[in-house]
Amino acid sequence: MSAPVRRVGGRVLMVEPGARVLLIHERIEDGTTHWLTPGGGVEPGETPREAAVREASEETGITVTLACDAGAVLVTRREWSWAGVRYDQVDHYFPALVGPGLEVVPQGLTDVETQTLIGHRWWSVAELRATDEIVEPPEMADLLERLPGVCSTGG
Repeated sequence: MSAPVRRVGGRVLMVEPGARVLLIHERIEDGTTHWLTPGGGVEPGETPREAAVREASEETGITVTLACDAGAVLVTRREWSWAGVRYDQVDHYFPALVGPGLEVVPQGLTDVETQTLIGHRWWSVAELRATDEIVEPPEMADLLERLPGVCSTGG
């Protein structure tokens, strides 16, 4: 078995009033599903912050302004498979405060992304704590509760 491809990712914690976060629902290669924030791999010459903003726009059609100039509010590492390739990815999570009721219209998805995308949903902290579904990162509810103290709401 070949070694996984190392990759760095940028992800956006897209939070609307009431601390509801937008999560994307997708099917994994083994047939299971999970919920995760908009985001993806860093392209050459790009920072994780820039990748997070670009990927959020592609996956949701929403252009975000990250909520603070500080570094990521969370950095995680996970191994996963996508389109027959195993990845060892370090994800950097950045918060973005957005208005209520924004319409999610994915733009520029690859064929594989289109095939694996199931949908999206805004989740409250209580819903995240109560669900039996797989949410990435697993500590999402705790992270959302800490966000108000992490950085100011300015850009």
